[in-house]
Amino acid sequence: MSKNTWCDVAFSHPEIPIRLKDARRACGENERNIVCVVIDVLRATTNIAVILENGCSAIYPCASPEIAFELAQQLRLRHGSEKIILGGEQAGKPIEGFDGGNSPLEYTRRRISGKILILSTSNGTKTLSAVKSCGEIFTAAFVNITAAAERVASILQANTNQSLLIACSGREGSYCEEDAVGAGMLLQILSEHMEKLEFSDTARAALHIAHGAEKNLEKMLFQSWWGRHLSSLGLDEDISFCAQRDISSIVPKLDDGVIRIA
Repeated sequence: MSKNTWCDVAFSHPEIPIRLKDARRACGENERNIVCVVIDVLRATTNIAVILENGCSAIYPCASPEIAFELAQQLRLRHGSEKIILGGEQAGKPIEGFDGGNSPLEYTRRRISGKILILSTSNGTKTLSAVKSCGEIFTAAFVNITAAAERVASILQANTNQSLLIACSGREGSYCEEDAVGAGMLLQILSEHMEKLEFSDTARAALHIAHGAEKNLEKMLFQSWWGRHLSSLGLDEDISFCAQRDISSIVPKLDDGVIRIA
C-alpha cells in the first residue's frame, strides 16, 4: 500500500530549514526526495514565468546584488555583453547599475528572447537559494499556477516516496498574504489530481487563506502590504498583471543554479 504524500508550506524563506526538518520527522524524507515549489507572486516568480515565455534562454537567480554583479561579469566574458541582462530590485525599486528592474511588463520578447537574465530580488531569489538542496525545484505564481500544480502532481504520482514543500518567499523574512494564497491554490489543484495527500498545519492554513481570496485576486493583491507598497511606487500595472490566473503553461525549473523551462 502506498503512503500518503506529505505536503508542507513555509510562509517565508527563514522558515525553510524548519520545514525541511519537519519533512524528516513526518515521513523520514531526506532533502533530495522533496519536490519544492517557490512562490513569489509580487513579482519574482510571475516575472520568471513571463521571461521564459518570451524566449529567455536561461535565468540565473542570485541571492544578492553583489553576487549578481560578479556573475554578470563572468557570463559577459563567456557569452558577450549583448547576451546578458542584469535585472532585479531591492525594496521594490530597480538596483543602481542594473539593466532592468523586476517588472514582468519590461521583459518583452523583443528585449529578452535568446538572452540570459541574471536576476536578484528582495525575497524570491533568496528563497530559491534557501531551497537549493531539494531534489526538484519549480517556481509558480498565479499566472501559471495550474500548469505548475499539474506538473508537481505527475511527479508525486510517479514516485510516492517524495514529499512536497511549497516555499513562499514572503516579505523581508516574514509572512505575506499573496504567496500564502498562491500556496493554497496550488494545494487545492493538487488535491483535485491526487487522493493520498497529508497536509501539515501550515498547508491547511494556506488552503483556508486561499478560500475566498482566489475569487478576486486583483483586489487581494492591491490590499496586501506589498501590493500597497508597489502601488505607492507607481506599479499598479504590475500588480494587475500579477493577478492574472493561468495565462501561461510555462513551468520554470531550477537545476544547478539555472532556471529554464521544465
